[in-house]
Amino acid sequence: MVVGLIVCLLVLTVTADLMTDRIPNALTLTGLVAGLWHAYVRAGPSGLVSAMMAAALMFLLGLLLFFLKALRGGDGKLMTALAPMLGLSLSGKVLLLAMVLTAAWGIPRLIKEKKSVSVHFSVPVMMATLMFMI
Repeated sequence: MVVGLIVCLLVLTVTADLMTDRIPNALTLTGLVAGLWHAYVRAGPSGLVSAMMAAALMFLLGLLLFFLKALRGGDGKLMTALAPMLGLSLSGKVLLLAMVLTAAWGIPRLIKEKKSVSVHFSVPVMMATLMFMI
């Protein structure tokens, strides 16, 4: 069930990001609530606490990266929404792999275009998540 939630969240997020250049708050909030609910149903109160801790830590990391201009706001909120479903360890791995994929995709474009380039971070997040899930 959680795999379906993750895939659905990622497909909707990437679609919205590519079409509008933003990730709607309603989408990330719905994903977060669904992830927390799943954690509670699966593991009870202790699972909910663990999922909340994963989300809180990923939010703080996303906020730090936002202030460092490494992520946009919606990207950090997407990682926060994924954290209860993936767990903290896997969320961290997904974030790191997504950053590597972003660099691998963005640096050649930056060299070629010789100007600032933007990358929809939701795409590498989806790729990294699916790579770890497979």
